[in-house]
Amino acid sequence: MKNHADAMIFHTAICAAGVTNKNDCRAESDIRLAIPSTQSVCGMEDRMGRFIIGARLHDYGCGTPDEMFAKVAADGFESVQLAYRKAISGIGSYADVTPEVVAQTVEAEKKHHIQVGVLGTYVQMGINDENVRRQNVRDYISQLSVCKAIGASCIGNETTEMYNQPAGTTRERGQYLFCKSMDEVLPEAERLGVQVAMEPVYYHSVNSPRAAWKVLQAMQSPNFKIIFDPANLVALDNVDRQQEIWDEVGELLGDKIVAVHFKGMNFRPDGSGDFFSTSLAESCVDYAGAFRMLKQLPQDIHVLREEAVPAIAAEDIAFMKQFF
Repeated sequence: MKNHADAMIFHTAICAAGVTNKNDCRAESDIRLAIPSTQSVCGMEDRMGRFIIGARLHDYGCGTPDEMFAKVAADGFESVQLAYRKAISGIGSYADVTPEVVAQTVEAEKKHHIQVGVLGTYVQMGINDENVRRQNVRDYISQLSVCKAIGASCIGNETTEMYNQPAGTTRERGQYLFCKSMDEVLPEAERLGVQVAMEPVYYHSVNSPRAAWKVLQAMQSPNFKIIFDPANLVALDNVDRQQEIWDEVGELLGDKIVAVHFKGMNFRPDGSGDFFSTSLAESCVDYAGAFRMLKQLPQDIHVLREEAVPAIAAEDIAFMKQFF
C-alpha cells in the first residue's frame, strides 16, 4: 500500500520481526480521513467527453457474441456490459472464455460497432471466507487479459452484499478484505494497462461515496476506477437528500467514473426500506441531479441501461438521453 498521508491514515498493526510483505502489515482497523483536497467538479468548465449509451447484454438473453451484439446494435445501443457467464452460450466458467470466444467477441464488436463498456464478472472480492475469496481473486485475475483483448473500458467487481457475509462480519472487515483482494489484482491490472472498477452500493461493504474514496486512497492505483449507479446509493433515509449524494460523488469520485448504471427503482410504501424495480419513468432516482454532476466531468462515460427491456429500448434510450 502506498502512503497518501494528506488524504488518509491507516492504523497499522505491529509487524512481526522479519516480515517484509507490506500487505501483512496492513491493519484491518478503522481508517481516519482528512478533508480531501480535490476541488469539486462543480467548478469545471464545459464537458469535453461524451456519454456512450449502452445496455446490460444479458438482459437480451443468451447467445453467441455475434447474435447478442446484433440485438443491442439493432435497438440503437453503442455499448454493452458483457458478463460472459450470463450472456454468451456455452460459458459455464471463466475457463470457458477461450481465445476463440475472445476472437468472436472482437469480431462482433467490429461488425456491429459496439464497445464493451464494462466486462462484468460479478466476483465477490470482499467475502469473509478465505477459500472463496482466494478463488475469486484467481478467477478475476484470469479475466484481466480478456478485458484487454476485447478492449473493454473496465472490468467490474463486487464489494459483497452485507447480507451475504457470514454472521458477525462487520462492514470494516469487508472493506479490509476487498482491499486485500485489490492488493493482488491491481499490480497485474497496471502491468496489462487494464482499468479495474468498483461500484459503491449502500448495502455492500463499500456502501457510500466516502467509503469508496477511502478504498481508492488506500490503494493509490491509476488503474482503479468507479462504476456509478445512482439507484444503488439511494436508501430510504436519504431519498430526499439525493443532491447531497451526487455532490459527494462528484467531489470524491468524479474523475474516476468510467461507467454509469441506469435503472429504475422505488421503495415499498410500508416504510420497510425494501425497494423494487420500476420503469425509468416511475423511478424515485433523481437522474437530472445526477447528470448535472456527470456533465461537468471531462472523460468519456459509458451509460448502461440495467434491467433493460428490449421491447421498449427506443423509449428507454430517449428517456436516458434527455439528461445528456
